[in-house]
Amino acid sequence: MKKIYLLIVLITSICKTGFSQIFPVDTIQWSGDPSKYINIVIMGDGYTSTMQAKFKSDAKKLSDYMFTQTPFKQYKNYFNVVGIGVVSADSGAKHPNTAPDCNSANPTVPVSAPNTYFGCTFDYFNIHRLITPINTSNIAMVLAQNFPAYDQTIIISSSPYYGGSGGAYATSSTETTSPEIVAHEVGHSFASLSDEYYAGDVYAGEKINMTKETNPTLVRWKNWIGSPGIGIYQHCCGGSSAQWYKPSSNSCKMQLLGVPYCSVCQEAIVEKIHQLTNPIVKYTPDSGSVNTPQSMISFRLIKLMKPIDNTLNITWTLDGVSRDKNKDSIIVNQTLLSAGKHYLTATIIDTSSLVRTDNHPTLHFSKVSWTITRNKTGVNIISSDNKVDCSIFPNPSSDIMNYSIVFEKPEKFNLQVISIDGKLVHSSENVEAAKGDFKGNFNISDLPAGTYSVIFKFGNSTHTETFVKE
Repeated sequence: MKKIYLLIVLITSICKTGFSQIFPVDTIQWSGDPSKYINIVIMGDGYTSTMQAKFKSDAKKLSDYMFTQTPFKQYKNYFNVVGIGVVSADSGAKHPNTAPDCNSANPTVPVSAPNTYFGCTFDYFNIHRLITPINTSNIAMVLAQNFPAYDQTIIISSSPYYGGSGGAYATSSTETTSPEIVAHEVGHSFASLSDEYYAGDVYAGEKINMTKETNPTLVRWKNWIGSPGIGIYQHCCGGSSAQWYKPSSNSCKMQLLGVPYCSVCQEAIVEKIHQLTNPIVKYTPDSGSVNTPQSMISFRLIKLMKPIDNTLNITWTLDGVSRDKNKDSIIVNQTLLSAGKHYLTATIIDTSSLVRTDNHPTLHFSKVSWTITRNKTGVNIISSDNKVDCSIFPNPSSDIMNYSIVFEKPEKFNLQVISIDGKLVHSSENVEAAKGDFKGNFNISDLPAGTYSVIFKFGNSTHTETFVKE
């Protein structure tokens, strides 16, 4: 989520204003290298120079609370959290008293117009409780100049009155329910979740936890149907709410404060964490070539991002044959290797029960591969690693089968389509893919109806998907 447009906003802002602003950056929680971990940046608005100690306390309280909530609790080790001590001229948040529901606020929020760095204001979009920072160019500038490697931004407005908002920046006041408000708003901004109360027609759409589909075998959360609290519940009330459905009723944080995220929303958050991280942090031998005459060679996953109550599954293969499972290291006796090249691979998959996505065990995986070349003088070792997200669609299909592969690093791969009786019916060799999302397809219209396997070979490892030809 390191949004590229922020760089454009930053350059434009500096050109217009002619200044930059550096603020203190304090560590709230640190797991490791910002380029590898998910980085949450918390910033205050309406905190004057004499209120910075309060900001640090408020930021830590929000962070600590968020990591008591499933699934953030289980994936706490995947996150860094820092606070940026932004100084405002005045305290509080603007309240223009222009929303039609202002009089319903309890307690009454006085009209105010403080000068704050990010311009947080009530009454945004004509909804009183919607506190939103409107000086987004200042947000972009502070992020870019103080912690550009951010993934999620949280803005705390120093107003003591109830309010918050989602969008690009999860925002909350310091009212007593603010930790819960932040957890709710992060559901929007981090995992793209919809409200499970009906927020209005303008917010309605096909989303992770919102749909018009009512068929339990087709609804996007079909794998959770029958689990406690999960079904297909009609939204209520007003506008076109009767056309829309949600997975839970009065039991999800995206509808009510003070309750957990429902299973569908928990899964969405975990999948976003999977999207942003590669659990392989450090391994050895780590890069380049290593010549060694030693007969026993140790290959180690020195550091992995492990969920609390570790759900990572590790598989070691040598020349395609399974050698060990769920160990962080393996010993290879080079004297037992024949002359020439051998391939050792460690593949890591998260088997969390919080996720029931179709084919999830093979949808995301990370790998380290070592090419071991044995010669007369000893062994030469070259290592490489990558994270791969792979999917095929639509499934089943009658004509064209699409595939999407997201690579953390550039990769060359082969693709084979195998029939149920073991015949090769299609192949693509040495396909070169750059870092990022690679998309392709192949024609299956001439194939007989039945079940087929798609085998992707990435370097020294393989990945298999299955599809049905109608």
